[in-house]
Amino acid sequence: MYTQINNEKIKLNFHEGIKVFVEGPEIYYLVEVNEYKKNSDSPVFLDSYHITTKPGFGYSNFYYLPIEFFLDFEINIYKFSDDIGLTKIFSHRYNDRGQLVKFILNTNSFEEANLWVNQINQFQKERGCNIFLETQFEELSNFFNTKYLTKSLDYYKIYRIGRYPKSSNDWRTVAPVKEGFIWYGYGKTFWSYQHPKNWNGLSSQEIINDILYFE
Repeated sequence: MYTQINNEKIKLNFHEGIKVFVEGPEIYYLVEVNEYKKNSDSPVFLDSYHITTKPGFGYSNFYYLPIEFFLDFEINIYKFSDDIGLTKIFSHRYNDRGQLVKFILNTNSFEEANLWVNQINQFQKERGCNIFLETQFEELSNFFNTKYLTKSLDYYKIYRIGRYPKSSNDWRTVAPVKEGFIWYGYGKTFWSYQHPKNWNGLSSQEIINDILYFE
């Protein structure tokens, strides 16, 4: 997704986590991500980071939050100037209603894939999005009517459903503060960037419910 506000160009990508690119005349921009918990209208701080398009200032020119499972999040972007300070220039709340959302199913079991498709169908009904499904089982791939779209597909969000190892090695992953869990914001902890919980011992139903934030 791309937008321009005055002299700032902003690009958002939710294919593998949350990526935010900003181009503009200021040296520093601040990206802030907040999360809305279920049944709450008050956002909770999750993460923030300074970015810049100017080389040599010690920051990256984009922001990346690698959480891939479902989040009800909001992105706020601020610019910084010496005379005014921080000024909010952009805000986007995650909203997949009417959008094309891709699901990639990684399983060799037809029964498991079929169960996941049924839950994705429920996700579609509740969210109001359009589903594009990628799976090795042809009869399941035809479940949603987006299978034969021929135009260039611009996915709003991509979800991967499967059993992924805890392969990240950033400081949040290895920090002992939360005993092996990754910690963000005011107390949000999860097992890996693909799974809120360790999938060992979870049923197929529990795995997809966990990723898609179903009760």
